[in-house]
Amino acid sequence: MYNQITFFYDRHNLGSGQADQCSGIGADPTTMLLILLQETVCKMERIRKLLGREEEKEEKTVEEAPADKAVEEPVHEEAAPPEVLEEPVSEEPELEPEPEPEPEPEAEPQPEVEAEPEPEVEPEEAEPEEAVPMDRAPLLPYHSEFTERIKYLFGDPTAAAGLEGPDEFALEFMAEGERFYVAKEANGEFKYGTGSAPDEDVYIRIANDTVAELLSAATFADFSRVYIRDYRKPDAGKFVKIELRKDITSMNRRGYARIPLLKLLIGQAR
Repeated sequence: MYNQITFFYDRHNLGSGQADQCSGIGADPTTMLLILLQETVCKMERIRKLLGREEEKEEKTVEEAPADKAVEEPVHEEAAPPEVLEEPVSEEPELEPEPEPEPEPEAEPQPEVEAEPEPEVEPEEAEPEEAVPMDRAPLLPYHSEFTERIKYLFGDPTAAAGLEGPDEFALEFMAEGERFYVAKEANGEFKYGTGSAPDEDVYIRIANDTVAELLSAATFADFSRVYIRDYRKPDAGKFVKIELRKDITSMNRRGYARIPLLKLLIGQAR
């Protein structure tokens, strides 16, 4: 048994001083056993502490190993994604919010005022408007025959305006189945007669229906309108035919281009 204890001590490097001490003394085996047991208990406590420390170191080694490996493993750097050029975004100016209109103060109710009755106004009687004549041109008098109307027009200030003493002319008419003439020599008097005119400048033939309208014309303007209409647009029962017997240039120098009535009778009026 002593040899076993000594072997245990040597194996764990615990020493065998106590065992040698006991073997040299020659102590009682029981006492020596108790001493050895006591020392064994102490040594076992030390062994337990040593084993506990070794276990802690192993745990720490195991825990630190993966961390070291993680550090030693090469890390593959991932390629950086290509840069994307962002388009510049124009910053719009911030619009300031419009100020809210302040609520208008409520008007205080005013006391109702009774309106005074308006005085009755009697309607004024409208004065009768004066009749305004539509045509201010002088009216022509009534004539029953065409010769009478022609004689009157050569003395009318509107129809014969601009007639002068040196003017001379000779016109022959055929109207209402009768031939007659009107003539004037230079610085002479008017001549009216039936039949053919001596050396006439123009021959004028007028339909009976046209003569009737010319006699009913109220003004010289109406007379001219009917005469030119039937000359330019003759009809079966209404017409005015004009035959010039002299040169128009010489006639114009003698007053046909200047006197309204002569200009109308030869068809030159507008």
